[in-house]
Amino acid sequence: MNPNNADMTTPPPRSQARRFVASLIILGATAQVLGLTLRVPTQLEANDISRWCTVWSLLEEGTYAIDNCPWQSKTQDKVQKPRTPPGGGEPVLHYYSSKPPLLPTLIAGVLYPIRAAVGIPLDHVVEQERNPRYVDKAVEGSPGKTERVLETPKDPVKWPVYVFYLKPMIILLNIVPMVIFLVLFARLLDRHAANDWAWFFSLFAAAWGTYLFDFDQTLNNHTVAAYSGFFALYALIRIWDEEQRRPFYFVLAGFFGAFCACNELPAALFGILLFLMLLIRFPRPTLLWFVPAAAIPCIAFLATQYLAFGQFKPVYEEFGTKSYNYEASYWNAPLEFDYLNKEPESKSIYLFHMLLGHHGVFSLTPIFLFSIAGGIRLIWTRARLSALAWLTIALTLAISAVYLWNPKARNYGGSTQGLRWLFWLIPFWLILLPAGVEAGQDRPWFRRLTLAALFVSIVSVGYALRTPWSHPWFLDLIEHLNMYTLRR
Repeated sequence: MNPNNADMTTPPPRSQARRFVASLIILGATAQVLGLTLRVPTQLEANDISRWCTVWSLLEEGTYAIDNCPWQSKTQDKVQKPRTPPGGGEPVLHYYSSKPPLLPTLIAGVLYPIRAAVGIPLDHVVEQERNPRYVDKAVEGSPGKTERVLETPKDPVKWPVYVFYLKPMIILLNIVPMVIFLVLFARLLDRHAANDWAWFFSLFAAAWGTYLFDFDQTLNNHTVAAYSGFFALYALIRIWDEEQRRPFYFVLAGFFGAFCACNELPAALFGILLFLMLLIRFPRPTLLWFVPAAAIPCIAFLATQYLAFGQFKPVYEEFGTKSYNYEASYWNAPLEFDYLNKEPESKSIYLFHMLLGHHGVFSLTPIFLFSIAGGIRLIWTRARLSALAWLTIALTLAISAVYLWNPKARNYGGSTQGLRWLFWLIPFWLILLPAGVEAGQDRPWFRRLTLAALFVSIVSVGYALRTPWSHPWFLDLIEHLNMYTLRR
């Protein structure tokens, strides 16, 4: 049965094969990303360390200033701004994370009762004395000769306590939403995937074929925004295409649509379009339920912004000013992709690498070519999800244009796997994917084409497993072939 003609209020019974495969995929992806998260360092690179510094400062000193954080020197994602001391007097320059303070504030709020109950500082380090071991030592007076000497290393082994505070937060923010996302996505596939090939392929791609899998291991705003965006979309589909009018779905759409925008500011366009779509078609429940729910994260964002900086404007909008270019700042002499903020590439080259080049959405994860094709097909046939297809294509074009013309963001997101600024759109593309690959059910040549795209996408994901804060395989390839040069 074609799901476009079926009753969408309740999903059709899931076959035994689909139940088994869904369980295996969701369990396998969850176990793998959990093991990866527990294995990699809790503090990977400057991006996540910047947010952890704010968490430390809030819990240990009750301030957003990160001057005294022991990890502050490890991040260049910080600004220097003056604040007037509580007792008055001349403003004093302090370091702050350049990241919006809402997410670190929420993390600090969750950790506060635990930190108070345990009483151990986040930066506490447990030291373990080393045992003697044999080492090779040069024999004095006999060049080239060595001897085995029993020696006890002077420096003890150090075990940082922050791992026990911060790892659970990564699991709570990334892995728990990932599981919910996969479960709900499988339910969407029950109602909107036309055949088994589209169902199996799309769920497997959602689990292992996108960069969300890599970024789930580290603290970042992109996965939080992506999963929030999906929860808002899920509610929109239930309301718009499946004729569910319960207040719960309007609350869900409002809260997570706004929370998505609070974590990825260009996603404010999504929040606005989502509001207008529901307001025009369902004005009363939108005003009654959507708006108050959306106001909660918006007010929290503005409140934490003002508490941290005394202003409502995001501090990274001051990029290029003295807030960033203080004495000895990394941004005075940036390297690699960050140098492109000073001497940007032409817009045509930048657009090529955004879409098909070294950070290209479609070169690194070509499964999304089928998503765009599926979106066009849904619009052309006016099928269910056609409104979502219009929304997705419009947002993809608009957000790509934002980063193409934004003079303060011309570095592809820095040293990162994939174009991370567009990651919040991944759930949008995934929902359109079944319509783009369903022809693989009956056409072997098309099925092989989709498998080739999935193969490349998973290779890209696998290349990023050690750390998402590194260069994609495509860039490493062309740089080693001397086809592209970075300032190092």
